[in-house]
Amino acid sequence: MTDKIKITEHNGGKHIAIAGDINSILVSKNDTGGTYSIVEIKVFPNGGPVPHIQTREHEGFYVLEGELSFTVDGKEIIAKSGTFVNIPPHVTHSFTNKTNQLAKVLVVLAPAGLENLFIEVGDEVSDPTIQPPSMSVDKMKKFADVAAKYGVEIKH
Repeated sequence: MTDKIKITEHNGGKHIAIAGDINSILVSKNDTGGTYSIVEIKVFPNGGPVPHIQTREHEGFYVLEGELSFTVDGKEIIAKSGTFVNIPPHVTHSFTNKTNQLAKVLVVLAPAGLENLFIEVGDEVSDPTIQPPSMSVDKMKKFADVAAKYGVEIKH
């Protein structure tokens, strides 16, 4: 059996700076036999991903702190702390922190594997509390080039 018990302490995990936010991988594909992964995203003011779809994963978002403005299939959803948003594959979505406070969201991805896109494109950081710079033009191009390998389509 490849599954194993994994404990991730507060501010633990692998911290990846990507698109101006911090994605902390709490449990990965390798930890769960590929069934799911969990990522905590620290979304800084004006942060969040561009509109996109995943062709493979169900993605569940649970807002831990702050407020995020989700756009799901063209509809805006204001998600405050305690709100859960489930997005199945093939649905265009994005979210933005339109406030001046840090927001934290717990993301469940099933099946697992998309977290490897963050690792491949982002930069590992040691302190998950410091806002990283926005992605450079080169990093954005790499993200767009690599995304399809993970079944992600960027929408403009």
